Amino acid sequence: MHQNYRLITESNLKIMRTKISLIALVSVLALNACTQDQNVDPQNASTLAPQEVPVLVTQAVATVYPKVTAVDYTSLQTNSIYVANVTTPSTEAQVVVSNKGIVKEVAVKIAKTDLPTAVLAYIDTNFPGATFEHASKKTKGDKLGFRVELIFNKEHYSIFFDETGAFLNQVTGLQGKPGKKGPAPAATEIALADLPAPVQAALNGMTFKRAILTKDQNGVAVYHIHVDKAGVLLSLDLDANGTVLKSKEVSQKGANFTKIELTTLPAGLTAFLNTNAAGYKLDYAVAIKKDSVIVEYHIGVTIGTVKKEFHLDANFQQLANHPAKGGHTPPNVTITSLTASSLPAAIKTYLDTNYAGWALVKAASAAVDSVVKDYHVVIEVATKKYLLEFDGTGKFEKAIAL
Repeated sequence: MHQNYRLITESNLKIMRTKISLIALVSVLALNACTQDQNVDPQNASTLAPQEVPVLVTQAVATVYPKVTAVDYTSLQTNSIYVANVTTPSTEAQVVVSNKGIVKEVAVKIAKTDLPTAVLAYIDTNFPGATFEHASKKTKGDKLGFRVELIFNKEHYSIFFDETGAFLNQVTGLQGKPGKKGPAPAATEIALADLPAPVQAALNGMTFKRAILTKDQNGVAVYHIHVDKAGVLLSLDLDANGTVLKSKEVSQKGANFTKIELTTLPAGLTAFLNTNAAGYKLDYAVAIKKDSVIVEYHIGVTIGTVKKEFHLDANFQQLANHPAKGGHTPPNVTITSLTASSLPAAIKTYLDTNYAGWALVKAASAAVDSVVKDYHVVIEVATKKYLLEFDGTGKFEKAIAL
């Protein structure tokens, strides 16, 4: 009997050890899965369990995409606005749905090459060398448009454009799945009426232009709002309590050109002069800035009895075919107001092609020693205003929705 008891006990112990081992294995696998998910999607903490998603929301998504291979849900505005990240055999999409089952937006993943020229030009001008991550096209919603995710100077940017390719807003810090896979972080354009009451109250006395709702990596809702306050455009970030987290003025003036006299020459400029003007005596050195960034250097020197001028770009390379202004004086920066009839033909053609029915609000050119470097043009189309920038040849650079 004792022997049988010992055999039964040993058998039970083996079974218990096996169960414990299996439980440990499952725990490790589950932990690994969670860790992998967290590494893939920093915002996975906001992913909802199936029972947390209203039936009306899931039904609405199934109506738009009846054949899905994967779908997950997040809440952008508690008990009010939900986002479904959908994968089908042919596409990836993001669907924004209200708690009543109303589809607010549908955005479909697209290739970079499918973005409008205006979007690509804006990215090239403002984010040179950026790493492209993801792009989507809004195919359903009150306002259509495009969205681009990229990495620039180690920072993640979500950039929003309207249907013409004009810049609307940008948000930093949002991060989707790396390696250009998976959906972009949840975000949606939101109407004034759908803003929380405290946010609406904070906007009293301002004219609402547009708003984008996101959640930061801590799961906190942030409302990125553009307003007009007594003729001044403001970009505001507010939380759900109406607290202003960030505020800045949106420029409506276009590029700003200035000149500064250099008292100390950059090393690259000194190296250029030592190579190309040995034995020089410096008469003047001026940097030309566009929006606080140096774009040109103008230098006047005397070599023996000969006076020479050099015009260099920001990388200290001599500008080709830059006309001499005569004399031996620092450059002049001139801003000239323009009428619709005095706009270059290339600019008018671009506006006619991309903004049919446009009306000029104001325009100006910026020139250095009579050489035009930049045009900025503000136009109105129906009730919308846009600020567009072109280079000195009339080539389009970027458009911003005001």
